[in-house]
Formats: sequence, structure tokens, C-alpha cells
Amino acid sequence: MKQYKLLTPGPLTTTESVKKEMMVDHCTWDDDYKNITQKIRRELLEIGHVSEDEYTTVLMQGSGSAGVEAVFTTSIKDKDKVLILANGAYGERMAEIARYAGLNYILKQWNYDQVPDAKEVEQILDSDKDITHVSMVHCETTSGILNDIEAVGKVVHNAGKIFILDAMSSFGGVDISLD
Repeated sequence: MKQYKLLTPGPLTTTESVKKEMMVDHCTWDDDYKNITQKIRRELLEIGHVSEDEYTTVLMQGSGSAGVEAVFTTSIKDKDKVLILANGAYGERMAEIARYAGLNYILKQWNYDQVPDAKEVEQILDSDKDITHVSMVHCETTSGILNDIEAVGKVVHNAGKIFILDAMSSFGGVDISLD
């Protein structure tokens, strides 16, 4: 049998030790499963430099796009408007998800070799007071660009808007303070 190597940012091939671990069945009602889940949730918060007192994590199965869709369709309401910042295929996919979900959105695009400009984001937010959320990808894997989420995040925070960040390919590999 031929063995293939999957050479993409994700999902990745797994080692034999991981495959062995995956052979253990856990029941979602058992204490061992609950303990593992709680440990993972705590450790994700530690990686993001925040505490359980103020933040929580929600574990879910699915692709990165499924995660974005879940966040968009549960946190953006009919009366809301999201500004989507895109400089690659995953940012563009956010707009596609928003369109399919019937959300009110604006897509601001940059070339795949450019980083979204925080000053431009500030100008858009100043000119459109209906915007309630701003969404972007941290590591746009189609180009390898690591977007400046700190600068954009400050602009979004100062404008009193909600910041939605897709950090699928960077969280845990690049230091991010969720606070």
C-alpha cells in the first residue's frame, strides 16, 4: 500500500504515536473524558495569556471554515454588520460564508502580498457607524503572510467593535495575547 504525505498547512498527517492514542475510545459522559476536555480548555486559555475568570473556550469538531461559520452564525445577528478584511483565500472565504449565511457585511480586500492597513480600517469604521464586528485571518496561509492583528485589534477595540480573528494556523505557534 502506497503511503502519501499530505503537504498542506492542515490537516496534517499524524505520527504512529498519535494514531495509537486515537485508538482509545472515550465516552463523553465519563470522568476521564471530561477531565481531558477541561485540561485542554484550560491550556488553550494559558496559551492565549488569559484566565478562566474572564474567558472560556469552546471545543468543536470540524474544519477551520466550519469554525468560522459557527462563529459568524452565532455571534453576528441580523441587525449587525461585519467588516471582513481579506488579503487571501481564507479572508475571501469569510465573505463567502457571510454571504451564504445572509449576513450584512462589507468586504475590504488587499492584494495577496499586502497586509491590511490599520489606518484604512480606522477610516472605514469612522465612516460606517453601522459596523459592529471586524473579522480577519491572522496567518493567511495562501500567501504565508502574518497579518498585524495587534494594530488592527487596537483600532477595533478603540472603536468599540467586536474583533473576530481566524488564528487556525497560528494559534499556539505564534504568541497571541487574547486580552
